[in-house]
Amino acid sequence: MRLTLTDWQRYVFLLLLNLFLLQLSLPVFGKSQKLDTIYVRTLIDEVPALMRSDEAEARKKMAIIARLSNQLKYKHGQVESAFFRSWLKYRHSPVDTCIASIDSALRHIADISKDPAEIKFYILKGQCYVKKTRFDLAVSNFNAALKIAEIKKDVVNKNGVLLSIGWAYMEDGKPKEAITFFNEIVTLNPQLDYPNRATVMCNIASCYNMLGNYQLAEEKAVLGIDAAKRTSSMTDLANGLNILARSYYQRGKFSEAINYLKEASQAREKVEDPAMLASDYLELADVYLKIKQPQQAVLYAKRAESIASKNKIELKLQGAYETLASSYQSAGDYKNAALYFNRLISLKDSISSGNYSKALAELQVKYDSEKKASENLKLKKENLESKLDISNKQKWLVVLVSGLLLVIASGIYIYYLIQNRYRAKRAEEQVLEQKQKAVAILETEENERRRIAGDLHDGVCQTLAAISLQLKKAIKNGADFEKVDFLIDRAGEEVRAISHQMTPELLRQVGLVKAIKYSVDQLNDAESGVHFSLYYHVEFENINDVMGVVVYRSFQELINNVLKHAKARNVSIQLIINEEEVLLMVEDDGQGFDKNNGKYGLGLNNLESRIKIFDGHLTLDTTLNRGTTAILKFTSLRFITESKYTDA
Repeated sequence: MRLTLTDWQRYVFLLLLNLFLLQLSLPVFGKSQKLDTIYVRTLIDEVPALMRSDEAEARKKMAIIARLSNQLKYKHGQVESAFFRSWLKYRHSPVDTCIASIDSALRHIADISKDPAEIKFYILKGQCYVKKTRFDLAVSNFNAALKIAEIKKDVVNKNGVLLSIGWAYMEDGKPKEAITFFNEIVTLNPQLDYPNRATVMCNIASCYNMLGNYQLAEEKAVLGIDAAKRTSSMTDLANGLNILARSYYQRGKFSEAINYLKEASQAREKVEDPAMLASDYLELADVYLKIKQPQQAVLYAKRAESIASKNKIELKLQGAYETLASSYQSAGDYKNAALYFNRLISLKDSISSGNYSKALAELQVKYDSEKKASENLKLKKENLESKLDISNKQKWLVVLVSGLLLVIASGIYIYYLIQNRYRAKRAEEQVLEQKQKAVAILETEENERRRIAGDLHDGVCQTLAAISLQLKKAIKNGADFEKVDFLIDRAGEEVRAISHQMTPELLRQVGLVKAIKYSVDQLNDAESGVHFSLYYHVEFENINDVMGVVVYRSFQELINNVLKHAKARNVSIQLIINEEEVLLMVEDDGQGFDKNNGKYGLGLNNLESRIKIFDGHLTLDTTLNRGTTAILKFTSLRFITESKYTDA
């Protein structure tokens, strides 16, 4: 008996077989999907490093991320893919296009607030506003990103926010605030393999360049370059070379600076970063301008202008206009110099006022109307003059009178020009003469102090010492002069103290830095309840003797003010000496004072008057109950080095 299947039974059998095979395949499919998701996350982690070294390869990875994320409906991959698209717009499109892309993603991607990549959008948007020189909006977006990172406890993106905030402050010309954020990143990530170590070190180096500490800038830039080479980051390598070049040309090493800047621009071209490439070209133009090669400066500034204009980077376009104006002026091309000065003014006005374009359009209409009216008036005048029969005699008379007036006006102008130059030269000579007299007075005062101190030490002190010996001899023989001997010893100590106060003998023997260090040690040994700390950075030790005395006396005056009035517990003293400046800073955590209630005391007034002789400047930063910071700075040492401090 044969068993036959009807069509319906055959259909049911095939259906059950398919269901069975599908069930067997589900675990394999789920496992494959999980592996694909892991692969997408791996690609996402690789993209940031590639964007710093090989953008073409980064774009390939981005395309794979987008395709797989859409196929797998992988939410995090879709969010990251949207961010990467915005990032590319940030590099290669106008800033407003990138902002629009970011806003669109934040509005239309469902549940984006639950994804860790949300923070990146706010960071990138803040960086867009830095490019637009809208630092208020930049910091607002960075703060929003920082708040999200703290809520989500996202340490990696928190570091990114701190880095961006520091960059914003740096671009806004506030290097000290920027260093605070960069140092916090270094504290949070001390390891050498931290991915953003090169970026952080290069930014710190840039800030020190802005502060004029070029030696420290060079050290940090070298650390950044080394870190960039370890991670093969062309972007950070270019940044480090650019910053290193800046520290060199600020110290007059122009050939080394040019080589580093050209190397930086070549690295920048590989990663196709237009904003930073424009920065490199502007730096090169600035160096060529400093070494009196304006044509080369124009060449590189033009390249920067083209990049900034094409990508609508207002901050770099502003720098390009400024450099081109200065370069053309240096080359004697005043027409083009005026053209770029006008463009610079217009650009600054457009940045500061949104109504500038409208005002410019109205001005253009008025100009066109006035031009047409002027042309009509000129035409009428010519028609009228053509009808007048002016004799040749009258024409020559007009020419003669005009020429005579021109000669008289030129003579008056030349006379007043010579007079003004003479007065200016005489005033400069009088100022120099007054400074020389002031230095001579200071030298005389110091020599007289030394003479009196020497007389006290060699005369009175020796006499007191001899009397003390005789008294000790009498005491040894049984006489009761112990109290007298004690008083004589005390008098001798007081005379020696007065002698040391009147003349900085220690300064002559060991130099300014060691004299101040010795004084700080004595202050700490005195157990006055105040702790003194000294930090110094000396590049140029051959400081003029008179300058050394002035700085040392100023140090004594500032310390005396702290001890008398501040009621401080800690005092920090910083001394910086290089070929360009001498800087002394005394900072305490005392009670401070209200500068609005009056000018400084007598001691500070005398100090301020004394240092003005040497082109010095005293700055006081103080608030009630918040301490006081006194900064003494000499930035022009030409006059000081002409004087020599001699003994009496």
